[in-house]
Amino acid sequence: SVFRRDTDHIDGGVKTYNSGEDSPKVIESTEIISFEFEVSLYNIVVEEESELVGRNYNLSAVLEDGAVKSKIKWRDRAGAGEEHDFTADTSFMTSLQQIVSKYNFAKYNGYVSKVSGLPDMYGAKIDINYASGESIYAYNNQDCFIPFEAIEELVRIFNSAYVE
Repeated sequence: SVFRRDTDHIDGGVKTYNSGEDSPKVIESTEIISFEFEVSLYNIVVEEESELVGRNYNLSAVLEDGAVKSKIKWRDRAGAGEEHDFTADTSFMTSLQQIVSKYNFAKYNGYVSKVSGLPDMYGAKIDINYASGESIYAYNNQDCFIPFEAIEELVRIFNSAYVE
């Protein structure tokens, strides 16, 4: 028929992949205007115990009228979790940029690995936009490609900004 139905979500296992090698790996701007980060630590293995393990985190920060509207949200497999909205000052974006730069998130730019039909998010997503129009986007719903130390630092600064 003329109307093709999207069967992707029914069949499952359809894989979308992009190595990201054609995407820019250097971002000149240091001014983040929006930051979105999702990561699943459901099946991550770490050497030291951490309360982060077994959780799915969603962190976001958007620059709006000279303030940073932010959110930290987490849940565990059982569905328990917390969500906190807070407003931070613009120095919060500077702190985020320091982590983005320290762990060179730009190197992941354009990398996409998506398997349809997974019951939950098991990987990571980075979506960062800069004042210059530059951006960093990477997504994998199966494997976490971000170093655990970077995730710990991000969660820490979101937590401490929320507590302040």
